[in-house]
Amino acid sequence: MASCNSSGPTLEATIDNVPDGTDVYLTHLGPQNVPIPADTTQVQNNSFEFEFEKSNQQINLIKIEGVDGNIIFIKDNENIKIEANRENLRESIVTGGKHNQLLNDYLDLIIKFSERGNELNKKRQEALKRDDEIAVLDLELDAEEIKEEAKQSTLEFIKKNNNSIVGMMALSDVMNSKTVPLNNMRSLYDNFEDEVKDTPLGKMLGQNIAKIGATDIGAEAPKFSGPNPQGNELSLKDAMGKVTLIDFWASWCRPCRVENPNIVSIYNDYKDKGFTVVGVSLDKPNNKDSWIKAIEDDNLEWNHISNLKYWQEPIAQKYGVKAIPAAFLIDEKGIIIGKDLRGNDLREKVEEVLGN
Repeated sequence: MASCNSSGPTLEATIDNVPDGTDVYLTHLGPQNVPIPADTTQVQNNSFEFEFEKSNQQINLIKIEGVDGNIIFIKDNENIKIEANRENLRESIVTGGKHNQLLNDYLDLIIKFSERGNELNKKRQEALKRDDEIAVLDLELDAEEIKEEAKQSTLEFIKKNNNSIVGMMALSDVMNSKTVPLNNMRSLYDNFEDEVKDTPLGKMLGQNIAKIGATDIGAEAPKFSGPNPQGNELSLKDAMGKVTLIDFWASWCRPCRVENPNIVSIYNDYKDKGFTVVGVSLDKPNNKDSWIKAIEDDNLEWNHISNLKYWQEPIAQKYGVKAIPAAFLIDEKGIIIGKDLRGNDLREKVEEVLGN
């Protein structure tokens, strides 16, 4: 075993049924979660140990030659003890330091909701075999409630543990699950302490979050309101359906007018299932009559908004619109699920979400 500063923390582990001389490998997660070799030791008398230098919080893995899986633990500046489970390393007991306790708590949280979800899925399969449609629907609703409860519990865990890399691990899981609007990730990340942001995982997440645009797929659509043709203020929130197309267009835009019949066709086919459209016009100042005439001529029987400011339209600027037609498809929660879909691509996406 490589010699380290003896004043640093130690890791002592026990494991049964592993021959003396078996190699044990220690790695830590570096940039992009790539394991970086850190140290090697061997099993002697059903135990092994490592000595560490003092360091910032760090995600570490232990791999034992000939044994499936690995042991994950958090190294900070506390002594660590491990009771390794030869049959399932994931079930090894790790103690020492608050961050390993938090890791245990987080893993317990994941397992709890996973078991509840698996039990419901088992009941759902049984109901399907009985052709019990009511039971199936009830169980599907229960499953959605469990998913929401799991999401809220994880978010609460993240907020409470913004001084721990385990909270950052939970944030990474939430981001990968895509159950929370991407632009909400930024505020969660910003609340973490600098020590955690400075870890490889923190830096990687920070870089990924910095790339998130306000109108990327998965982001929450920017809120807006504006005057409709009658001069009344209309907000996106009040105009939304189960699926909403925010369509940037103008009476003077030839490609927009060519695309309008397609949108009308999809709207007529799916409006009863919750599809709606909010038209945002980039018509020119003092050109309200042309805007209203185009709405009537093209049979655009949905909500419309315009400040009649041409390319200075504030809603278009909020969405980064540089050319029209431009469109954003959002779900009932206001999350962007599609961008600039036209023709059959738009129809297929609406059909995918709302069904035939």
